[in-house]
Amino acid sequence: MAGNTRHFMKNVLIWTGKATFCFVLFLSLTVTASADASQGPGSERVMMPSRAALTGATESFPVKPPDQLFPAASVSRKVAFPLFTGVHSIDFTLGVLPDTQAYSKSLPEIFPKMNQWLVANREALNLKYVFHLGDIVNNLDQPYQWHTASQAMHRFDAASVPYGVIAGNHDVGYSIDYQIYSKYFGEKRFRDRPWYGGSYKDNRGHYDLIDAGGKKFIMIGMGWGIGREEVAWLNQTLKHYKDRTAILCVHEYLNGESQRSIEGNLVYEKVVRTNANVRMVLSGHFYGAARRVDQIDDNLDGRPDRKVIQILTDYQSLQGGQGFIRVMGFDLSHGRVYVRTYSPLNGKTHVFRNDQENFTVSLEMHEK
Repeated sequence: MAGNTRHFMKNVLIWTGKATFCFVLFLSLTVTASADASQGPGSERVMMPSRAALTGATESFPVKPPDQLFPAASVSRKVAFPLFTGVHSIDFTLGVLPDTQAYSKSLPEIFPKMNQWLVANREALNLKYVFHLGDIVNNLDQPYQWHTASQAMHRFDAASVPYGVIAGNHDVGYSIDYQIYSKYFGEKRFRDRPWYGGSYKDNRGHYDLIDAGGKKFIMIGMGWGIGREEVAWLNQTLKHYKDRTAILCVHEYLNGESQRSIEGNLVYEKVVRTNANVRMVLSGHFYGAARRVDQIDDNLDGRPDRKVIQILTDYQSLQGGQGFIRVMGFDLSHGRVYVRTYSPLNGKTHVFRNDQENFTVSLEMHEK
């Protein structure tokens, strides 16, 4: 009898252990299924890779997350907006903020109004990206100016509008000190954004990957003080993304007479001419509105292979700038860019001759 009892109790313990294991397994599967379901139908988990800063020609490039995280705009969607009255073929727009130093210094109410106008009209404009051309502040050693600028640019952060900034001479001084700039607009501010590609020396230079109108772009910028190392990084990045149409942003490049400065010529000869995907260069620094188009023979057969549009935008000497910004409408099917100037502050569309500030240029997309 005692032996039978011991045998019975042994079987009970074995059965209890099996039941406990099955119950734990059931709970595990239930929790896993619940967690997967919370991702939503058709979704998948993506492990975001770390983004090591690109600090030299030997640096490796970060792997970008899948395009599904930042899908391209529908090609069929067209922009209908008063700035482009009479034009019905624009696929998307890009915004341009010229030197904002006067707003940060003494007209703090204007800066956020400019940015908020772009945010408020984002859908109507099908706005895909905003460039800041440098000289974010006027005095780099005045924290209140950086705070004003940072808060104004936060309008884009809050609305998840892709944008990029570069430093001008007022932001880093002629000693080229990027410490304060990096504190407010370093890589940390941007690196978790899906469109942010990578950084050179804590966002002294950077690139962003944007898909718009069914086309792939690389928006690439370099701040004040461009030398051999900066040129090397620009060339390395542009060659790595040679399948994307490139728009280059530098602070000093073209002057009010449509002539390139010394630094502008350096960038043109060492970067623009040597990378066939560069199709547009944007700059500020020199007061005025000017442009030029150069034709480049990439394969040296005596015939031009591409046109490069170079545009200056700078209104800082106009009572601080009066809130003027640029909006560029891209018509991909006809190969045109409609450049429009506007001030959300006073509603005006030009300061100089109208054809200097509101014009159309041809643009051939880079196809690899």
